[in-house]
Amino acid sequence: MPASDAPTAGSGRDAPPEEDGADPDRSGLALTRSDERVLAYLDDVGTDYPAFVASNTGLYVEHVESRLDALDGAGLVERVTGEAVFRVTDAGRDALRDDCDRWSD
Repeated sequence: MPASDAPTAGSGRDAPPEEDGADPDRSGLALTRSDERVLAYLDDVGTDYPAFVASNTGLYVEHVESRLDALDGAGLVERVTGEAVFRVTDAGRDALRDDCDRWSD
């Protein structure tokens, strides 16, 4: 995994489970920096195709497609149409906001 795509400190991967055994990250997915960029971009623009997400975030299309699939599986983004048009969900906004608190200055 490239260093730029490593989960951010405290993003859930190294956090201990809560007392009831539930993972503290509701989605169960530790956000990577790429995930944060994709979620933030979709939060700003609303909906977009993976190719445009990639070109507007500086990431490779194949990488964005794989991250969107993972984020979709975690419920943080959703397909808007039968085509590959995605938007961030409320859970995705919450995860981004929670994760931003950990790495913001």
